Amino acid sequence: MRHLIKLYFWAENLWFKLPEKLRFLLVGGFNTVLAYGVLNALDWLFGYLNSVYQWGYAPELVANAALLVQYVVTINISVATMRYYVFQSHGSWQKEFAKAWSVYVVLYLINAPIMTFLMVIFGLKTWAAQGIYLTFSTICTFLLHKYFSFRKEGKRFN
Repeated sequence: MRHLIKLYFWAENLWFKLPEKLRFLLVGGFNTVLAYGVLNALDWLFGYLNSVYQWGYAPELVANAALLVQYVVTINISVATMRYYVFQSHGSWQKEFAKAWSVYVVLYLINAPIMTFLMVIFGLKTWAAQGIYLTFSTICTFLLHKYFSFRKEGKRFN
């Protein structure tokens, strides 16, 4: 067990030598793949239940239910990994958690109508509509976390 702990700290030391933007791409990539996978699994499950029980909900409503659950499930993982492994923040955990959650709430409020629009108007499946949205949200997430959620006290845009 002691060897595993030493190995972890050795790897962590190397990790924090990487540039912040690369760490964001790697951690953000992991979080994005996780969230995208959870969304698609929930969309499939909810769609399956919708068809088996003949509830009659439109695919975009099923997708939005899956999206809401996915956000609630994966946000905490994203906040924890971004806070520590990307931005190395040591600020107030509660304050940063609340700010990061507010970022994700705003992104959800943008995501849901865009996904619905792409599904209804262009006939896209959930996975395709969300895939398009991810390009936009990745850039926004980095900027909002860097300059809002996990901004070091006294540090401004630069």
